[in-house]
Amino acid sequence: MTTKRVLIVDDEPVLISLLKEIFARFQHGHAYEITPAYSVVDAYNLLVREEFDLILLDVVVPQMGDPWPWLQGLDLLKRLRVLGVKAPVFMMTGVRNTEKEAEAFIEGAAGYLHKPFDLRELNRLVTQALGCGPAADAG
Repeated sequence: MTTKRVLIVDDEPVLISLLKEIFARFQHGHAYEITPAYSVVDAYNLLVREEFDLILLDVVVPQMGDPWPWLQGLDLLKRLRVLGVKAPVFMMTGVRNTEKEAEAFIEGAAGYLHKPFDLRELNRLVTQALGCGPAADAG
């Protein structure tokens, strides 16, 4: 069984734990290795050193003490291609904002997820982005 590496960038540990459980239930024919990043700077540092198959990136990732506290998820999305990151990126948000959603797609996002997640939509997007074959139930 192959393993797909997923980077989840969000400042909420509970959400990252929930996503780990959801990915563990997916029936895509491979396992998922989830790497958390709780700030944009942490994510950037990981992306410089490591490769991932999929990235879930929160639009707003507030983190006190970051050297770049103004840097948000959309800012990181804009820098991914410069870093040579080829993994599909799903932006995540708890706030409906069609302007930010449009900007994310213009900047190359493969999908946009609204919190709370629709598990069928998440499953469909992951299946499509990773070429996993037919979407199966997440749970």
